[in-house]
Amino acid sequence: MKKLFSLICVLLVFVTTLYCEIRYIEIDSIKNVPVIEIKNIEDFEAIINEYGVRIGYLQKSIDSTKTGRNIYNGLTLYIIADSVYFSFPMKGYLTLTDYKNGITKKFENGSDYNRAVSLGFDSSKVYYYYTCNSFSSVEDCMDAFNNGFVDTRKNDYGSRADDSTAYYNAKKLGYSNYSDYSEYIEYTNKGFNNKADWQIAKAKGFNKGGDYYNATENGFFDYQSFNAAQGLGLSNNEDYQKYNLIISSIERIMKERNLEKKNAIIYYYIQNLQKGEMAISALVSSMEELYNTQSENLSKAMDFWYSNMKYQDGSAYKNDSRYANTKIMKIKTLFSQQSLVDFLSTEDISGLGTFNKKTEIFKRK
Repeated sequence: MKKLFSLICVLLVFVTTLYCEIRYIEIDSIKNVPVIEIKNIEDFEAIINEYGVRIGYLQKSIDSTKTGRNIYNGLTLYIIADSVYFSFPMKGYLTLTDYKNGITKKFENGSDYNRAVSLGFDSSKVYYYYTCNSFSSVEDCMDAFNNGFVDTRKNDYGSRADDSTAYYNAKKLGYSNYSDYSEYIEYTNKGFNNKADWQIAKAKGFNKGGDYYNATENGFFDYQSFNAAQGLGLSNNEDYQKYNLIISSIERIMKERNLEKKNAIIYYYIQNLQKGEMAISALVSSMEELYNTQSENLSKAMDFWYSNMKYQDGSAYKNDSRYANTKIMKIKTLFSQQSLVDFLSTEDISGLGTFNKKTEIFKRK
């Protein structure tokens, strides 16, 4: 029984030696004493445990070379073991336990660690996030961090006050997490009035609110047709659809009847006239009247197509040196009396009607 009691006492002494915190005494300096500097915390603690050291001496490190005043930039811990002085750089930590905790949690120094603990931070990442921002309280900082308001940071801990600004702006708008708020910022920056419009627009290929609302107002159903119409100088879907219908019809006539473009254009408009007889002068008027039912933008787009122009904007055409010697041809010029007589006299118009060359009477059947 006595042996068991003795063994327990030995174990208690051993455990106490390993884990009891030493007493720290602050000193001004240690002078004229050889000191062995220890760089590794494990080695330093091994010496403490080996020699049962119970007292440590903390000396403040001072640097006054740059500012002309004393700046405490760290702490050095000294111990005496078997009449030998050993030192360890504490980096501002007040105890070895704090040092190990702070290093494990990636605090940069003891000063930051001590302030973080006093403020209630257990994480260095959240603490440095707090110091790099402008939160009104620690509670707001924790709430912001936990709800993702760290998107604007440049490094691991943040470097601007944008996170706290975003957090408070989001709260004013009723958003509690950064995901929802950033989504709001994204679609409003793109000009959308609300999230629903933004989602509908994205599904239709739109990226800008201005384009989406403009397109919707003018009858377009997707970005592809809206963008194509813009390139043609057409502002509404009705003109765009008419343009496609007319151009595809004319191109089909060119292919099926083997006609050059100008004659295919004449053929297209004649086939859309009402049935009946008319003199050439009346035919000219009817053709022009039919053509004038189109909007000015549609007629302009067709003129550019007739001229084989790449641009549908007159100013763009004039400022492009590639088209300096290219003249925009007007479709209306095809509706002159001479042009119509030439067409009716030389082309196969059996599908349209008959033309009397002597009387110059055209009968639309």
